[in-house]
Amino acid sequence: MSWEIWVNALCWLYLMFAAYWLLQSWLSRHIQGLGLLIFGKPGPASSFYFWLLAPGVILHELSHWLLAKALFVPTGNMALFSPSKNRAQNNKVILGYVEIYRTDPLRQSLIGIAPLLTGIAALAFIANLLQFRYGFSDGTQILHIFQNLPADLLKTVSQPINLLWLYLVFTISNGMLPSAADRRPWLLGFVLPAAILAALGFMGFLPPISLEYQQKVLGFLGNLTWVFAFAAVINLLLALVVLLLEYLLSRLRRRKVVYGRK
Repeated sequence: MSWEIWVNALCWLYLMFAAYWLLQSWLSRHIQGLGLLIFGKPGPASSFYFWLLAPGVILHELSHWLLAKALFVPTGNMALFSPSKNRAQNNKVILGYVEIYRTDPLRQSLIGIAPLLTGIAALAFIANLLQFRYGFSDGTQILHIFQNLPADLLKTVSQPINLLWLYLVFTISNGMLPSAADRRPWLLGFVLPAAILAALGFMGFLPPISLEYQQKVLGFLGNLTWVFAFAAVINLLLALVVLLLEYLLSRLRRRKVVYGRK
């Protein structure tokens, strides 16, 4: 299988992930700004932000906790569903946390990436439940996303019950990214082992990967790309709504939220 196919699949994956991550980051800040415009005080605004994202926060922290238990790593205190106990760190509101005892880099890395894996699985499940045209044979077919998603979304919102599922897509996609603390052990747990395996494969010390297995990996990358694109489109639509509400409230309250650099 030619290397161009792999490069194309990976480029689309990174592009869709970047779009999802940028939209998620923008929404996170501006939803807090919207709460500040509504309530006028940081405390109620933080609580508004927490309760809006509560399902995603709960899934995030439970993913850490459950995988830590499955890997026999001791855990400490866990805060869920209690915005009054949120802690500030580097001017950011901590919506939830679970204390995980230090262990080897591999298990730490797996526990850190658990919310992302469960979030992707949950988004794929919801997409199938909503009968979106989910699934590609490889990453080269990603352009079909932009042809299918608008019609699928219009069909979905015509049924009010599906708005609940779209809300869950929003909360899960905005809560599944690993934090800086979650990513800290990845260098030793994931990056170096993967680099060593890639170097061994390049030098011919590893057996060649069969064409059937390569096709399965490409299919997985294509489906993963679709999930990030799905989350990005939902977040884009919500970002437009938040932007409009923020503009209207700013004019009504004659106030403006100034967003500093991160």
